[in-house]
Amino acid sequence: MAPDIAAIRAELPGLANEVHMNTGGAGPLALAAARAIDDAVRAGLARGRMSLPAIEAMHARHEALRARVARLLGVPPSEVAITPSATAGMGLVIWGMDWQPGDEAITTTHEHPGLLASLAMVAERRGVRLRLVEPEGDLEAAVGAVAGPSTRLVALSHVSWTRGARLDVEGAARAAARSGALVLVDGAQGAGGVPTDPSALGAHAYALAGQKWLLGPEGVGALWLAAETPQEVRPSLAGNPTGTDHGPDGRFTPHRDARRMEVSTMPEMLLPGLSASLDWLETLGWDWIHRRTEEMAASLRERLAEVPGVRLATPTATAGGLVAFTVDGREPEAVARALSVRGVQGRWIVRPPLVRLSAGFFTDAEDIGRAVAALAEIVSRDG
Repeated sequence: MAPDIAAIRAELPGLANEVHMNTGGAGPLALAAARAIDDAVRAGLARGRMSLPAIEAMHARHEALRARVARLLGVPPSEVAITPSATAGMGLVIWGMDWQPGDEAITTTHEHPGLLASLAMVAERRGVRLRLVEPEGDLEAAVGAVAGPSTRLVALSHVSWTRGARLDVEGAARAAARSGALVLVDGAQGAGGVPTDPSALGAHAYALAGQKWLLGPEGVGALWLAAETPQEVRPSLAGNPTGTDHGPDGRFTPHRDARRMEVSTMPEMLLPGLSASLDWLETLGWDWIHRRTEEMAASLRERLAEVPGVRLATPTATAGGLVAFTVDGREPEAVARALSVRGVQGRWIVRPPLVRLSAGFFTDAEDIGRAVAALAEIVSRDG
């Protein structure tokens, strides 16, 4: 039996106040997550946060969250590091590589600044050449056409944050493998929204965000790092959690598993929030969540296509939960702001200029109807 949508929406109280269609930015906070964070705050008030029992509880929380993320991705917990965000996880991988002048990195023309900014800094500071390819079409051929013996990294999104297309990561990974390059995947718009198996994608590293499709708090994410890349990616930032045997001269022994990418004190009061959200989502069933998200996104696309002047930009065959479009004669920012005034919360993309709405498993027909009616009213005004 499918989960009850009304009961699910009751666990996401923010949905009662607006049509939430910006899960690509941050999803509605799950009540389970809020309660877990509140419990953690109360515990911090009630006892010493570094008492021995508190330290033991802290280590247990870390292990529990790694295990929950590992189940989501279908990987061993030893391959999961807790990070502040997907951006931080990607930065740790990029800066953890031993770049040499003349090395090359390949990415696409539709990547988020969370990935591109670190790549651009590496290019500037280390003399790395950054190669850009178009993400749509034959991505394996596009990557293969520019990859060569100097290619060290292929970095791209699982799901594009602009048009909402699932990229052919598997094809890009095959092309990368022929050059011996590592594959880093930005999973901020993937994990929780679409089926996610980073090993099957051919990736070596996969970074995810807790606040988007996983409905947890900001400030907590995770990084999957394949066990077979221990020498390829080393800590570039380090602290007590990074390893053991810390000496008076600063030398230490890095953890041999993914924990070597953990740097500093964790946001302890937020970690239980993401764990609780993952627990709740797991009870609903990931297969059902992914099917429902796909169905709601398809319904949103179909209804938006009926509005005069709306031109969809999301490829139907590779769509996830994001729906991107333009409106003839109107700037995306103006459209997004006008929708917000009408209680429909989406966003605009600057490059390429698009309006973007998100459909989640919690979206219902009334949400879609209100969004389409609001857009139709905007289009009809002065038009």
